[in-house]
Amino acid sequence: MYAHIVSFQVKKGEEITFVELQKFEEYTEAKPAGLDHFHIFKDLNDTSRYFLIEYWDSKSDKEKLANTDEYKHFQNVRNLAIEKKIDIIDCEMVV
Repeated sequence: MYAHIVSFQVKKGEEITFVELQKFEEYTEAKPAGLDHFHIFKDLNDTSRYFLIEYWDSKSDKEKLANTDEYKHFQNVRNLAIEKKIDIIDCEMVV
């Protein structure tokens, strides 16, 4: 299994917008092929920093989604609430 981890610094006052956009995408779009599940975490020490962790069957499944027009559009909309991406980590699950 492959894990894609991204941390975001969300614009001040846009925290709810960021979370609601993620939820809206989850509820209105079909689950992409290869996506097992994902979680969003909020940093306890920095309330405008969030972590998105996606669990995929493979990295190629994630890359297929990233190349679709629908996903690119979603990212453009979501970027309105994001100050910057801080880290992107790609991992293979061991246990």
